[in-house]
Amino acid sequence: MKIKQDTREPELQLLADLNEMSIEFVREFMKVGDYEFNNVIVERKEIDDFCNSILDKRIENQVKNMKQSGKVCFIIIVGNMKDRKVDIHENCLLGKMVSLIIKHNIKILWCEDEFQFLYLLKNVYEKTNEMSKV
Repeated sequence: MKIKQDTREPELQLLADLNEMSIEFVREFMKVGDYEFNNVIVERKEIDDFCNSILDKRIENQVKNMKQSGKVCFIIIVGNMKDRKVDIHENCLLGKMVSLIIKHNIKILWCEDEFQFLYLLKNVYEKTNEMSKV
């Protein structure tokens, strides 16, 4: 499976190879999102980046651009809420997640580390690939 990956994202190919996930990342500059495949755009957010993007309102622009793509939009948050270093109340994080899901139809997934991120990415790829064949 080939997944387009933004050049500003950390290289995950080694992790994918180690985990034998058969993912090939094609790195190129992307204006919207961090990963793209099938009819899907994925924005990957480390927990502190997610917190900062709420505080500086960057998330609003990112979500707007993702929705304008016409693709199915996911945000995958990597890291534990309790490990965040950014001073933001957890109710604010949870409220923003609910808002993104309800108001903007963004699908949100949360995982602990890069291996789980790869697993989620692979599974979203496979499920959306199956759905496109129906």
